[in-house]
Amino acid sequence: MVWPLLLRLIVLSLPWVPTEAGPGTVRVLAPTQVRGLLGATVELPCRLPPLEHGVRVTQVTWTQRDAAGTDVNVAVFHPTQGPSFPEPGRLEFVAARPGEELRDGSLVLRDLRTEDEANYTCRFAMFPEGSRSASTWLRVLAQPENKAETQEVPLSLLSPGPVLVASCVSSEGRPPARISWSQLDGKANESQVPGHLPGTFTVISLLSLTPSSQTDGRTVTCKVEHESFEEPVLLTMTLAVPYPPEVSISGYDDNWYLGRSEATLSCDVRSKPEPTGYDWSTTKGPLPPSAVAQGSQLLIQTVDASINTTFICRVTNALGTGQAELNILVREEPPNQALQQGLSTENIIILTVGVVVGLVLLGFLIYFRLFRRPRQDQHSSSANGYASYKAVDVNDRSTQDPLTESER
Repeated sequence: MVWPLLLRLIVLSLPWVPTEAGPGTVRVLAPTQVRGLLGATVELPCRLPPLEHGVRVTQVTWTQRDAAGTDVNVAVFHPTQGPSFPEPGRLEFVAARPGEELRDGSLVLRDLRTEDEANYTCRFAMFPEGSRSASTWLRVLAQPENKAETQEVPLSLLSPGPVLVASCVSSEGRPPARISWSQLDGKANESQVPGHLPGTFTVISLLSLTPSSQTDGRTVTCKVEHESFEEPVLLTMTLAVPYPPEVSISGYDDNWYLGRSEATLSCDVRSKPEPTGYDWSTTKGPLPPSAVAQGSQLLIQTVDASINTTFICRVTNALGTGQAELNILVREEPPNQALQQGLSTENIIILTVGVVVGLVLLGFLIYFRLFRRPRQDQHSSSANGYASYKAVDVNDRSTQDPLTESER
């Protein structure tokens, strides 16, 4: 299981580049960085391209730069004498063999320790080219173990403010893991302590939220990021958070008028744990004589002037107290009666307009029947008479006026 991860880490390393060229054409090929897991095995690649005729390698040397900046020999390979290690057992040349062409000086380092993290230089001594080298930075990683869990909130009186609701721990990581939460409205406190293994770290993140009905039952996610992970680790949990009572008052419909009976107010509560007590009052003090408290309900036996006030419902549970206020406006008469009167007035107006319109239409009808039609009849009669007269005048001259005939 370790080797595939190590191979992926090597592939993800920076490109192979030469770090020292010199006057010749031979260049050493090595990655600028290699990563390995703590306690595992890692390979430090170092190779030469095909050599020109007449060029030969006389020795390969690996050095490690310590904290003081001094280069210390860790491995040497001679073409005829073979390998040499100051600390045998942990180091091994991958491909170099005595008596063979020496172009691959890659080195294997087993059982990685935190102190192995350093800058390593691979140097080829060549004749007649001289020395060529390349450096690789070895990073030693430790993959952390991660867990997240909700925190029990004690049932005690709480001051307003956030409380611890969840924790997320990333243990034994190198370098330290990065932890973040999905809930940006919360407050995360992070701390870091040394791990049990030398050079490792444990990161602890504590999430605090203000207790409320919105907090209880909420899903939160802890995200852990680390160099050794291909993807971030997501740890999801559901919160179980007690909270003080959240109170509202219902039952007032803006139809409370003098003389109304059996009106009721209800004290609606969201609470965890359940409420332990209800207390009804007004901003003026005790309840009016006609108001009777019955647990979460307030029964108004008869609405009178004393009900025209602001009622308060105060609820208590094991964590604290919450309250709500409601202002009551008492009317002199039922709003629905005023509405009915308004509708009657509207009906009267509509009826009056309808009568006026009807009378106007009736007047027009009478006008047309009495005046317009006789004139039309008279005009038709005159026209007919004129036509008859003209007919007589043409066909029978004896019908003309006698006076006119004698004058002729």
